[in-house]
Amino acid sequence: MANPVLTAAILVEANGAALNNSGEPIERARTENTVSVKSIRIGSRRYPYVSGQAWRRWWRETLYEDYKWKPSPVTREAKSAYTDGDPVNYADDDVFGYMAARKNDTQRRVSPLKNSLLISVLPNTIEQDFAHFSRNLPAENPDPVPFEFEHYTTYLQGVFSLSLTDVGRFEVGKMRDLPKDFSSAELTFTEHPSAEGVKIASLPIEERRRRVAECVEALTRLRHGANLTRNLTDVVPVAVIIGFLDGGNAPFQRVFKATEDYTGVEIDIDRLKTVIKDYKDRLLQIDSPIIFGSIPGVLRNEEDLIREVPNITNAGSSTDAILKAASIVKTDVRLTEIWS
Repeated sequence: MANPVLTAAILVEANGAALNNSGEPIERARTENTVSVKSIRIGSRRYPYVSGQAWRRWWRETLYEDYKWKPSPVTREAKSAYTDGDPVNYADDDVFGYMAARKNDTQRRVSPLKNSLLISVLPNTIEQDFAHFSRNLPAENPDPVPFEFEHYTTYLQGVFSLSLTDVGRFEVGKMRDLPKDFSSAELTFTEHPSAEGVKIASLPIEERRRRVAECVEALTRLRHGANLTRNLTDVVPVAVIIGFLDGGNAPFQRVFKATEDYTGVEIDIDRLKTVIKDYKDRLLQIDSPIIFGSIPGVLRNEEDLIREVPNITNAGSSTDAILKAASIVKTDVRLTEIWS
Protein backbone atom coordinates (compact mmCIF):
# COMPACT_ATOMS: atom_id res chain seq x y z
CA MET A 1 0.00 0.00 0.00
CA ALA A 2 1.43 3.33 -1.07
CA ASN A 3 -0.44 5.74 1.19
CA PRO A 4 -3.25 4.20 3.24
CA VAL A 5 -5.51 6.87 4.72
CA LEU A 6 -8.68 7.22 6.71
CA THR A 7 -10.61 10.06 5.10
CA ALA A 8 -14.05 11.53 5.71
CA ALA A 9 -16.56 14.19 4.81
CA ILE A 10 -18.44 15.62 7.77
CA LEU A 11 -21.48 17.85 8.17
CA VAL A 12 -21.96 20.12 11.21
CA GLU A 13 -25.35 21.65 12.05
CA ALA A 14 -24.83 25.24 13.21
CA ASN A 15 -27.93 26.78 14.79
CA GLY A 16 -27.80 30.51 15.51
CA ALA A 17 -24.02 30.16 15.59
CA ALA A 18 -21.00 32.42 15.28
CA LEU A 19 -18.30 29.78 15.59
CA ASN A 20 -15.36 31.69 14.10
CA ASN A 21 -15.15 35.48 13.93
CA SER A 22 -13.10 37.49 11.46
CA GLY A 23 -12.05 40.56 13.42
CA GLU A 24 -13.26 42.69 10.52
CA PRO A 25 -16.02 45.33 10.82
CA ILE A 26 -19.50 44.64 9.50
CA GLU A 27 -20.42 46.56 6.37
CA ARG A 28 -22.98 49.33 6.99
CA ALA A 29 -22.86 48.65 10.73
CA ARG A 30 -24.66 51.00 13.12
CA THR A 31 -21.95 50.81 15.78
CA GLU A 32 -18.17 50.99 15.80
CA ASN A 33 -17.60 47.93 17.99
CA THR A 34 -18.91 45.35 15.53
CA VAL A 35 -18.09 41.65 15.29
CA SER A 36 -18.38 39.77 11.99
CA VAL A 37 -18.12 36.06 11.25
CA LYS A 38 -15.65 34.62 8.77
CA SER A 39 -17.14 34.28 5.31
CA ILE A 40 -16.21 33.87 1.67
CA ARG A 41 -17.99 35.06 -1.46
CA ILE A 42 -18.70 33.00 -4.54
CA GLY A 43 -20.32 35.33 -7.04
CA SER A 44 -23.04 37.25 -5.24
CA ARG A 45 -23.42 34.61 -2.53
CA ARG A 46 -21.78 34.79 0.89
CA TYR A 47 -20.90 31.61 2.76
CA PRO A 48 -19.87 31.55 6.43
CA TYR A 49 -16.99 29.27 7.32
CA VAL A 50 -14.81 28.04 10.16
CA SER A 51 -11.06 28.12 9.53
CA GLY A 52 -9.11 24.89 9.40
CA GLN A 53 -6.99 26.16 12.30
CA ALA A 54 -10.06 26.68 14.50
CA TRP A 55 -11.40 23.20 13.70
CA ARG A 56 -8.02 21.69 14.55
CA ARG A 57 -7.97 23.55 17.86
CA TRP A 58 -11.40 22.19 18.82
CA TRP A 59 -10.10 18.73 17.94
CA ARG A 60 -6.91 19.05 20.01
CA GLU A 61 -8.74 20.51 22.99
CA THR A 62 -11.21 17.60 22.94
CA LEU A 63 -8.33 15.11 22.88
CA TYR A 64 -6.70 16.88 25.83
CA GLU A 65 -9.88 16.97 27.89
CA ASP A 66 -11.54 13.64 27.07
CA TYR A 67 -8.62 11.38 26.12
CA LYS A 68 -5.98 12.87 28.44
CA TRP A 69 -3.52 13.66 25.67
CA LYS A 70 -0.75 15.80 27.18
CA PRO A 71 -0.28 19.14 25.42
CA SER A 72 3.23 19.50 24.09
CA PRO A 73 4.92 22.39 25.97
CA VAL A 74 5.29 25.60 23.95
CA THR A 75 8.39 27.81 23.87
CA ARG A 76 7.75 31.48 23.06
CA GLU A 77 10.57 33.50 21.60
CA ALA A 78 10.66 37.08 20.32
CA LYS A 79 9.42 36.28 16.82
CA SER A 80 8.39 32.65 17.01
CA ALA A 81 6.70 29.98 19.07
CA TYR A 82 7.02 26.23 18.84
CA THR A 83 6.16 23.06 20.71
CA ASP A 84 8.67 20.57 22.11
CA GLY A 85 8.66 18.72 18.81
CA ASP A 86 8.53 15.41 20.67
CA PRO A 87 6.03 13.10 18.92
CA VAL A 88 7.02 10.12 21.05
CA ASN A 89 5.90 11.56 24.38
CA TYR A 90 3.25 13.95 23.02
CA ALA A 91 0.62 12.47 20.71
CA ASP A 92 -0.49 15.94 19.63
CA ASP A 93 2.99 16.59 18.18
CA ASP A 94 2.69 13.26 16.38
CA VAL A 95 -0.77 13.75 14.87
CA PHE A 96 -0.90 17.55 14.41
CA GLY A 97 2.72 18.15 13.39
CA TYR A 98 5.15 20.95 14.28
CA MET A 99 7.99 23.23 13.23
CA ALA A 100 10.44 23.45 16.12
CA ALA A 101 12.82 26.17 14.94
CA ARG A 102 15.46 26.24 17.65
CA LYS A 103 18.88 27.83 17.22
CA ASN A 104 21.10 25.47 15.19
CA ASP A 105 18.48 22.74 15.50
CA THR A 106 15.28 22.81 13.46
CA GLN A 107 12.98 19.82 13.35
CA ARG A 108 9.75 19.73 11.41
CA ARG A 109 6.94 17.23 11.11
CA VAL A 110 4.24 17.35 8.44
CA SER A 111 0.93 16.64 10.14
CA PRO A 112 -0.52 13.20 9.32
CA LEU A 113 -3.92 14.85 9.94
CA LYS A 114 -4.98 17.24 7.21
CA ASN A 115 -8.31 19.05 7.15
CA SER A 116 -10.21 21.63 5.16
CA LEU A 117 -12.24 24.64 6.18
CA LEU A 118 -15.77 23.99 7.42
CA ILE A 119 -17.79 25.87 4.79
CA SER A 120 -21.52 26.49 4.75
CA VAL A 121 -23.48 24.37 2.29
CA LEU A 122 -26.19 27.03 2.14
CA PRO A 123 -25.42 30.58 0.94
CA ASN A 124 -26.56 33.93 2.31
CA THR A 125 -27.39 32.62 5.77
CA ILE A 126 -25.57 35.33 7.75
CA GLU A 127 -27.80 37.60 9.83
CA GLN A 128 -26.90 40.80 11.66
CA ASP A 129 -27.98 41.30 15.24
CA PHE A 130 -27.95 44.27 17.58
CA ALA A 131 -27.43 44.24 21.35
CA HIS A 132 -26.27 46.44 24.17
CA PHE A 133 -24.53 46.23 27.52
CA SER A 134 -26.75 47.78 30.18
CA ARG A 135 -26.12 45.71 33.31
CA ASN A 136 -25.38 47.65 36.53
CA LEU A 137 -24.03 50.71 34.79
CA PRO A 138 -22.80 53.51 37.07
CA ALA A 139 -25.21 56.37 37.82
CA GLU A 140 -22.78 58.95 36.44
CA ASN A 141 -22.76 57.23 33.01
CA PRO A 142 -25.92 55.11 32.67
CA ASP A 143 -26.13 55.00 28.86
CA PRO A 144 -26.13 51.44 27.44
CA VAL A 145 -23.18 50.42 25.24
CA PRO A 146 -24.50 49.18 21.88
CA PHE A 147 -22.73 46.58 19.72
CA GLU A 148 -23.50 44.54 16.62
CA PHE A 149 -22.59 41.00 15.69
CA GLU A 150 -23.40 38.32 13.12
CA HIS A 151 -24.65 34.76 13.36
CA TYR A 152 -25.95 32.08 11.02
CA THR A 153 -28.08 28.95 10.90
CA THR A 154 -26.74 26.52 8.33
CA TYR A 155 -24.86 23.29 7.73
CA LEU A 156 -21.05 23.41 7.50
CA GLN A 157 -19.18 20.74 5.55
CA GLY A 158 -15.52 19.81 5.57
CA VAL A 159 -13.14 16.95 4.91
CA PHE A 160 -10.13 15.46 6.60
CA SER A 161 -7.54 12.85 5.80
CA LEU A 162 -5.45 10.94 8.37
CA SER A 163 -2.41 9.05 7.11
CA LEU A 164 -2.41 5.63 8.75
CA THR A 165 1.22 5.01 7.81
CA ASP A 166 2.59 8.25 9.25
CA VAL A 167 1.04 8.23 12.73
CA GLY A 168 3.73 6.92 15.09
CA ARG A 169 6.37 6.79 12.33
CA PHE A 170 9.17 9.36 12.38
CA GLU A 171 12.10 10.21 10.14
CA VAL A 172 15.33 10.80 12.03
CA GLY A 173 17.80 13.35 10.71
CA LYS A 174 18.47 17.00 10.01
CA MET A 175 15.28 18.99 9.25
CA ARG A 176 13.19 15.85 9.79
CA ASP A 177 10.85 14.67 12.54
CA LEU A 178 13.49 13.82 15.14
CA PRO A 179 17.13 14.81 15.66
CA LYS A 180 19.83 12.19 15.13
CA ASP A 181 20.63 11.99 18.84
CA PHE A 182 17.00 11.27 19.85
CA SER A 183 16.63 8.00 21.74
CA SER A 184 13.72 6.20 23.38
CA ALA A 185 13.19 2.64 24.54
CA GLU A 186 9.74 2.77 22.95
CA LEU A 187 11.10 3.16 19.41
CA THR A 188 12.20 0.62 16.85
CA PHE A 189 14.77 1.94 14.34
CA THR A 190 15.12 0.85 10.72
CA GLU A 191 16.84 2.27 7.64
CA HIS A 192 14.86 4.66 5.44
CA PRO A 193 13.89 2.81 2.24
CA SER A 194 14.87 5.66 -0.10
CA ALA A 195 16.89 8.31 1.79
CA GLU A 196 20.51 7.37 2.51
CA GLY A 197 21.68 8.11 6.03
CA VAL A 198 18.14 8.63 7.34
CA LYS A 199 16.53 6.26 9.82
CA ILE A 200 12.89 5.53 10.53
CA ALA A 201 11.74 5.37 14.16
CA SER A 202 8.44 3.63 14.90
CA LEU A 203 6.27 3.35 17.97
CA PRO A 204 4.69 -0.03 18.86
CA ILE A 205 1.71 -1.01 16.72
CA GLU A 206 -0.79 -0.82 19.57
CA GLU A 207 0.22 2.73 20.44
CA ARG A 208 -0.13 3.79 16.80
CA ARG A 209 -3.56 2.17 16.61
CA ARG A 210 -4.60 3.91 19.84
CA ARG A 211 -3.62 7.35 18.62
CA VAL A 212 -5.48 6.96 15.32
CA ALA A 213 -8.58 5.49 16.97
CA GLU A 214 -8.79 8.18 19.65
CA CYS A 215 -8.30 10.93 17.10
CA VAL A 216 -11.29 9.57 15.15
CA GLU A 217 -13.42 8.91 18.23
CA ALA A 218 -12.89 12.48 19.43
CA LEU A 219 -15.17 13.69 16.63
CA THR A 220 -18.10 12.22 18.55
CA ARG A 221 -17.28 14.59 21.43
CA LEU A 222 -16.15 17.59 19.41
CA ARG A 223 -16.91 20.92 21.04
CA HIS A 224 -15.68 24.51 21.43
CA GLY A 225 -16.06 27.46 19.09
CA ALA A 226 -16.58 31.21 19.49
CA ASN A 227 -19.51 32.93 21.25
CA LEU A 228 -20.89 29.75 22.81
CA THR A 229 -22.11 31.61 25.90
CA ARG A 230 -24.89 33.23 23.87
CA ASN A 231 -24.73 31.23 20.61
CA LEU A 232 -24.49 27.68 21.93
CA THR A 233 -24.35 25.10 19.15
CA ASP A 234 -23.31 21.46 18.94
CA VAL A 235 -20.39 20.88 16.56
CA VAL A 236 -20.42 17.07 16.67
CA PRO A 237 -20.98 15.94 13.05
CA VAL A 238 -24.60 15.16 12.17
CA ALA A 239 -23.68 13.29 8.97
CA VAL A 240 -20.45 11.59 7.88
CA ILE A 241 -19.02 9.51 5.06
CA ILE A 242 -15.81 7.74 6.11
CA GLY A 243 -13.53 5.75 3.83
CA PHE A 244 -10.36 3.66 4.17
CA LEU A 245 -8.37 4.17 0.98
CA ASP A 246 -4.93 3.45 -0.41
CA GLY A 247 -3.87 6.78 -1.84
CA GLY A 248 -5.79 9.96 -2.43
CA ASN A 249 -5.87 13.07 -0.33
CA ALA A 250 -9.54 13.58 0.54
CA PRO A 251 -11.78 12.52 -2.36
CA PHE A 252 -15.14 13.09 -0.62
CA GLN A 253 -15.03 16.80 -1.44
CA ARG A 254 -18.36 18.68 -1.51
CA VAL A 255 -20.47 15.53 -1.32
CA PHE A 256 -23.10 17.52 0.60
CA LYS A 257 -25.03 20.09 -1.41
CA ALA A 258 -27.98 22.42 -1.06
CA THR A 259 -31.39 21.24 -2.23
CA GLU A 260 -32.77 22.95 -5.33
CA ASP A 261 -34.88 25.33 -3.23
CA TYR A 262 -31.96 26.08 -0.85
CA THR A 263 -34.00 25.11 2.19
CA GLY A 264 -32.05 22.00 3.13
CA VAL A 265 -29.10 19.72 2.46
CA GLU A 266 -28.74 16.46 0.58
CA ILE A 267 -26.03 14.08 -0.62
CA ASP A 268 -24.71 14.64 -4.13
CA ILE A 269 -25.28 10.99 -5.04
CA ASP A 270 -23.90 11.23 -8.60
CA ARG A 271 -20.70 12.81 -7.35
CA LEU A 272 -20.30 10.23 -4.59
CA LYS A 273 -20.93 7.30 -6.94
CA THR A 274 -18.31 8.65 -9.34
CA VAL A 275 -15.73 8.99 -6.56
CA ILE A 276 -16.41 5.45 -5.35
CA LYS A 277 -16.08 4.12 -8.91
CA ASP A 278 -12.79 5.96 -9.43
CA TYR A 279 -11.40 4.64 -6.13
CA LYS A 280 -12.85 1.13 -6.24
CA ASP A 281 -9.42 -0.44 -6.77
CA ARG A 282 -7.95 1.53 -3.87
CA LEU A 283 -10.44 0.64 -1.12
CA LEU A 284 -8.59 -1.11 1.68
CA GLN A 285 -9.49 -4.76 2.00
CA ILE A 286 -11.04 -4.47 5.44
CA ASP A 287 -14.48 -4.65 6.98
CA SER A 288 -16.68 -1.80 5.68
CA PRO A 289 -14.16 0.35 3.75
CA ILE A 290 -16.82 3.08 3.28
CA ILE A 291 -19.21 3.94 6.12
CA PHE A 292 -22.15 6.33 6.24
CA GLY A 293 -24.06 7.70 9.19
CA SER A 294 -26.55 10.51 9.74
CA ILE A 295 -28.94 11.94 12.30
CA PRO A 296 -32.52 11.39 11.02
CA GLY A 297 -34.02 14.40 9.29
CA VAL A 298 -30.73 16.06 8.36
CA LEU A 299 -30.42 14.86 4.75
CA ARG A 300 -33.34 15.14 2.35
CA ASN A 301 -32.29 12.13 0.25
CA GLU A 302 -30.85 9.71 2.80
CA GLU A 303 -33.11 6.88 1.63
CA ASP A 304 -32.00 7.42 -1.99
CA LEU A 305 -28.37 7.17 -0.91
CA ILE A 306 -28.91 3.89 0.91
CA ARG A 307 -30.86 2.46 -2.03
CA GLU A 308 -28.59 3.65 -4.86
CA VAL A 309 -25.13 3.19 -3.33
CA PRO A 310 -25.23 -0.36 -1.94
CA ASN A 311 -21.45 -0.66 -1.35
CA ILE A 312 -21.63 1.84 1.51
CA THR A 313 -22.22 0.47 5.00
CA ASN A 314 -25.06 2.33 6.72
CA ALA A 315 -23.95 2.37 10.36
CA GLY A 316 -26.94 4.32 11.69
CA SER A 317 -26.25 7.71 13.26
CA SER A 318 -23.20 9.83 12.53
CA THR A 319 -21.75 8.87 15.92
CA ASP A 320 -22.33 5.18 15.14
CA ALA A 321 -20.40 5.60 11.87
CA ILE A 322 -17.46 7.36 13.54
CA LEU A 323 -17.25 4.76 16.31
CA LYS A 324 -17.43 1.93 13.76
CA ALA A 325 -14.48 3.42 11.88
CA ALA A 326 -12.52 3.75 15.14
CA SER A 327 -13.36 0.16 16.04
CA ILE A 328 -12.01 -1.04 12.67
CA VAL A 329 -8.76 0.80 13.39
CA LYS A 330 -8.48 -0.87 16.79
CA THR A 331 -9.47 -4.43 15.90
CA ASP A 332 -9.23 -5.27 12.17
CA VAL A 333 -6.19 -7.55 11.91
CA ARG A 334 -5.85 -6.81 8.18
CA LEU A 335 -4.67 -3.32 9.07
CA THR A 336 -1.71 -4.70 11.01
CA GLU A 337 0.54 -4.74 7.93
CA ILE A 338 0.15 -0.92 7.70
CA TRP A 339 1.99 -0.50 11.00
CA SER A 340 4.42 -3.41 10.56
